[in-house]
Amino acid sequence: MKIRKQTTRLLLAVIASLALMSSCTITENISFKQTGYHASAYAFSVEDFFIAVLEDFSEFSTENEDISLMDKAIGDFERALRYSPTTKNVGLKKLDEHSYEGVFEFTDLMRLVTDLGAGENQSLLEINGNSMTFFLSMDNYEQLVPVIPFLADENFEAFGPVYNQGLSEADYLEMISFMLGEEGPPAIERSVITLRVNTPKEITSFSNGRKVSASVYEFSFPLIDFLLLAEPITFTVRW
Repeated sequence: MKIRKQTTRLLLAVIASLALMSSCTITENISFKQTGYHASAYAFSVEDFFIAVLEDFSEFSTENEDISLMDKAIGDFERALRYSPTTKNVGLKKLDEHSYEGVFEFTDLMRLVTDLGAGENQSLLEINGNSMTFFLSMDNYEQLVPVIPFLADENFEAFGPVYNQGLSEADYLEMISFMLGEEGPPAIERSVITLRVNTPKEITSFSNGRKVSASVYEFSFPLIDFLLLAEPITFTVRW
């Protein structure tokens, strides 16, 4: 089956943005099917320290709402998925104070991403027939921002790649220590983003990441690679 340009771009965008505002371990599983709807399952947890930082720095205050900032962010994402004509069976579960897991099925994530503001000519991810390529760099980072509006907030920009181009990892972590305290650098260093792709046929080749089994590919990268974007974050998998 020739899979049209359906894409995991949205989930990577959301995962990256959630990671930007929290120290977390995140896993995302995308399963492409031969026919019918494809499936997504994701889980992540955040540390109390970064939740406190988020509350202190964010302009998106929930001061007058009976809901935490993290719950609001996750709830907004769930609602966006439910409103899309490209998804069904959207579900979200809060496991504890700062841990969540969710699922949904989809037909065309490219349409969803475009509608959220990435644009018709987005260059972040492409799927053609039997291959998927993801590519994020400073050249196309602006395509991510409309999908995740708080990336443009001045408080978040201070931590992201727009304001930290050319900064070394050591210098960045020193800055984080100064701004957020000694807990900041190790919390960021512990943060990892992992994407697993279940392909409809046996994997024939890939670049970056690793082949877990005949039809399961995994791509993992540390949060700081996203925060600095000193090098493109990219992978290709073919089946």
